[in-house]
Amino acid sequence: MSSSPVLVLDIDGVVSLAQPGSPQPWYASLQADWGFDHDEMARDFFRRDFKEVLRGRLDLYAALHPWLETKGLADRLEEFVAYWFAKDAVIDRDVLAQADAWRQRTGGRCFTASNQEHHRIAYLREQAGLGVHFDEIIYSAALGVCKPERVFFTNAQARMGVTAAQAILFVDDVAANVDAARACGWRAMLYRGPETLRRALESWG
Repeated sequence: MSSSPVLVLDIDGVVSLAQPGSPQPWYASLQADWGFDHDEMARDFFRRDFKEVLRGRLDLYAALHPWLETKGLADRLEEFVAYWFAKDAVIDRDVLAQADAWRQRTGGRCFTASNQEHHRIAYLREQAGLGVHFDEIIYSAALGVCKPERVFFTNAQARMGVTAAQAILFVDDVAANVDAARACGWRAMLYRGPETLRRALESWG
């Protein structure tokens, strides 16, 4: 177990910038390309079966197939997932460069802590190249629980092999997640762009 400095980044909203509310969300052309919009998908899929997918209790393809079937698109399941993942991988290379420089300067370790399912993590790790920037990509489906639940953070800390919670600096763009991390003893900051991260890392580690 280690208490050396640890940097933990959220993915959507920190490392990847195509999330809802961003200037260019992944679903910007969804209606034109697929004939349905994100609000409909959020209502009937993301807020329902997808919650179990994020907890690792249901496979993405098994959950998505029946929903696409209602649209007459079940035979294009793999094509749709490929479309979604590619559109949803707008990686902020500045943030990754900052994390890499911090690791080199301090000798600390860097992880993600994100609400994600297995297939997208595999895409982000391998196709989008995130794997080389992190000691491990820690995510909800592998832990069996989502942020901001307390056990997400305790399980993630155990997974990272960190003894002292205060050795962790956690960066997330959602206030509830930051508050939950702090309640578990982690240092945590609300992300407001690369410059906020740069200032924090200048004095961390």
